[in-house]
Amino acid sequence: MSDSAITAIVLAAGQGTRMKTNIPKVLHPVLGEPMLGYVLDSLNESGIDRIIVVVGHMGEQVIDFVRDRAEIAWQKERLGTGHAVKCALPHMEDFNGEVIITCGDAPLVSAQCFRNLIQARRRARSSAVVATMELPDPKHYGRITRDRDGNVMGIVEFKDASDEQKLIREVNTGTYCFQSNWLRESIARLNADNAQGEYYLTDTISNLLEDGRRVTAHLVEDPTEFLGVNDALDLSLVEEAFSKRIKHKHLTDGVIIEEIGTVRIGPHVKIGTRTRLRPGVILEGETVLGEDCVIGPHVMLRDVSLPARAQVAPHSMIGPSR
Repeated sequence: MSDSAITAIVLAAGQGTRMKTNIPKVLHPVLGEPMLGYVLDSLNESGIDRIIVVVGHMGEQVIDFVRDRAEIAWQKERLGTGHAVKCALPHMEDFNGEVIITCGDAPLVSAQCFRNLIQARRRARSSAVVATMELPDPKHYGRITRDRDGNVMGIVEFKDASDEQKLIREVNTGTYCFQSNWLRESIARLNADNAQGEYYLTDTISNLLEDGRRVTAHLVEDPTEFLGVNDALDLSLVEEAFSKRIKHKHLTDGVIIEEIGTVRIGPHVKIGTRTRLRPGVILEGETVLGEDCVIGPHVMLRDVSLPARAQVAPHSMIGPSR
């Protein structure tokens, strides 16, 4: 393959014990769709040539969802993020190009964000670039350490960080862009000498820096893109952020939404200009509404197509039975 080829590795092997459910974490729905699907959609839209999804806990369910949208790599033992990437590398033995690494439980990352990360690495001509964000309360994120000149020195996981390092507000998003040859070399040198006894992907950055390789950070403008999901509260926050993004787009396109907090619109719904959504409307699936419609109040539509100027009476439910 040429140097311009791009492969993505999606980390989707985690158990997600804090979700307290019996489905893989990456398959939990956000606005009615499994969150992993949004990650795959954004990667495809960004121009990625090839996607490898690393599965582990209840991997058969994840494989059934992914189907032909990506290749599959198994992580039979979950020994950390670095080990997960190592499990994907046999699928890339002849690959020479760039590698995006991202998480399957971060459904808000846009295609443009992936494109920006790739361009940042190319501009800097670095062996790797890590996407970072600044948070007023960094919580348990890994901290980005820099020298006095602002150059990246490494990533320190929260549980290994000193009290001083925990004050750092710039943190790791868990998304990277590597040049493939340096990724392979650095992954091969990982060890589990840390508080968790795991192979940290973040240690690849330290390995590259020790070898004198250039590593840069790309600070993202909107930290909400990297909201991840670890528990039910995180899931509700991600869904709220995604819902606001979707409704904002429809509003700017001329849709009228009454009592916006009571309306729910799925990611694949299409709505014509000047259509009015009254309070309590829920639109899901592949629903398509023409221009100048009036829907509701308190209506649920799923996989419904309506012509221009259609009206749906209050308290209606229309769509295929599930």
